[in-house]
Amino acid sequence: MSDNASGVTTSLVPIVNERTPVLPRRRRVQSLVLVALACLGGLALAPGSALAENTVVSSTPADGSSVATSPPSIEITFSEALGEVNTIAVQCNAELYTVGPRRISDDGLTLAADVVDALPKADCVVSWGVSDADGQPNGSGNLSFRVENDPASVETTPSTVASPNTTDGAGVDVTTTGTTAAGDDVAQLSSVETGQGPLWLGRLVSVLGIAVLFGSLVLIAAAWPEGVEYLLAVRFIRATWIVAFVGTLLYVAAATAAVTGTGLGSGFNPMNWVDLFSAGIPGVAAVARLVFVVASAWVAFRPDRVIDPVTQMAALLIPGLATAMIGLSRTDMDLAPVGVALAIVHALAMAIWIGGVVLLARVVLAGPGEEDLVHAVRGFGRLSTGAIVVTIITGVAEMVLLDGGNLFGSSHGQALLLKTLVVAFMVFVAMSARQYVNARLPRATEMTIPTADRLRRAFGAEAAAGLLVLALSAWLVTLDPPNIATGQSVSYAIVLEVDAPEADLDVIVKFTSDVVGLSGMWVQVVAPESGLSGLEVVMTAPTNDVVGTITQPVPLDGPGVGVVPPAQGIPFSVAGDWTLSINAVTPNGVYNSDPQIFTIRNPDGSVPTTELTTPPVVTVTIPPSTTPGG
Repeated sequence: MSDNASGVTTSLVPIVNERTPVLPRRRRVQSLVLVALACLGGLALAPGSALAENTVVSSTPADGSSVATSPPSIEITFSEALGEVNTIAVQCNAELYTVGPRRISDDGLTLAADVVDALPKADCVVSWGVSDADGQPNGSGNLSFRVENDPASVETTPSTVASPNTTDGAGVDVTTTGTTAAGDDVAQLSSVETGQGPLWLGRLVSVLGIAVLFGSLVLIAAAWPEGVEYLLAVRFIRATWIVAFVGTLLYVAAATAAVTGTGLGSGFNPMNWVDLFSAGIPGVAAVARLVFVVASAWVAFRPDRVIDPVTQMAALLIPGLATAMIGLSRTDMDLAPVGVALAIVHALAMAIWIGGVVLLARVVLAGPGEEDLVHAVRGFGRLSTGAIVVTIITGVAEMVLLDGGNLFGSSHGQALLLKTLVVAFMVFVAMSARQYVNARLPRATEMTIPTADRLRRAFGAEAAAGLLVLALSAWLVTLDPPNIATGQSVSYAIVLEVDAPEADLDVIVKFTSDVVGLSGMWVQVVAPESGLSGLEVVMTAPTNDVVGTITQPVPLDGPGVGVVPPAQGIPFSVAGDWTLSINAVTPNGVYNSDPQIFTIRNPDGSVPTTELTTPPVVTVTIPPSTTPGG
């Protein structure tokens, strides 16, 4: 790398957004023939491309060779010096595999790219296209090799080939989401799309276990102290804690994998959980939820502590804090303090209602019994009435805050309407059961078999509806409410768009700052719907002795958003007119956009003159990327 023109190649680390891992995934695109034809067609139409096309001298892996396992990088040496616009695409078994930023050697003859997605056992083809010193297309072609074995693990080592204009090996922690984000500088866990299955399942099981544990303990403390003497009740409390622990552990692991861009297995390593702090309040709350769930074992395995006056407060407070952490799953909203407070109260009231009714249906009414069972049912009626009222009021307030009146115009609003219908059914069943309790049990001294059976069916239906409500709630967290999707908490000084219908590509790029220094970046892919790979944002500085080209890979394969937080931002180290271009492989072929000009101002905010102001080099301390090949 030249000391006079240093550059930066940053590495995008995907999240999770209660939208999220996120390593680039293998995409199924059109056949190799279409990709090659698109490259050849574009080069054939360019002026002068038919003359003196560049040729391959050697490659690693060599053309026609076999390698034991997936190579860490692809390197191709050419007979003529390369320009700045070059592409490499790798296909195995008709699938396109992700490669990192393209790099050029110091002598300008070797083009290289790291293999991000380890290649499988297959015959693979490398499609390349290069430009000349003037930036005009100067040849394209294919190389083939065979991988003899499937990869045992994915570990990509950067190639030693470096470009005089870029620096490989640097990495900036960045979040990506699978849906259009609100523009926040820190993406929420709710925005994570990739790996959504484990994340959603972990969230659901975690909320279910925590809610039932807390609600059951509240009911025992308030209306059924005899419950701690029943072996069935003690086993139920312990089993519920196990469900809460397993679900929360899965949730934290999936969230960690989303934030760090690694596999789910690495998310179970407690050393990696610290990375959740970069996901904002929801990430911190996820770790805190697990801590409080683990601490709840103190009462779950000794439920008698919930009725002991000495330990009762702590026995209820610890699982109560775990329940409160559920309310911190979404903080990316207007009036966030109000919304978070409503969500916490809503979670606590919901847990008391649903947790209590599950304990009644599964334990209290498991069979006939003495007067303490009657007291438990009556006590739950009094306790749950207030919980139901609070749940409904806070739920409506949250609906107004998140959706306003737009319930039919968004996926979030439509899902919320479905949840409202289920809650209405729960309220109807609850009121019917309580009327029966008030009519039949005011003077009862024991729980008879017919009464227990009838109430068990009623409370069982109410509990089943409650579980469906929890599932819908876990789904709602993954959707963007209208009032969040339309409001941006970050202002952007520069907005550029590359809209190329002929390539089926539409990308919007925003920067938080237009003065010298670090700038946050927001990249939204609008099109194509699928089949996108190799997306790069390339920012080229004006002629100077400080920085050359900054290349930011964006691991999205369709509509979504990538965010570089301002604190880790793009280092615009010199003032003047910069250019931005987009490189990508779309279903229509390889595309390199025309450069667009944007201006970076002097440190004092003044517009640079023809005589360039060159401030000292901005020093950026960047943590090692956790993304393989990053």
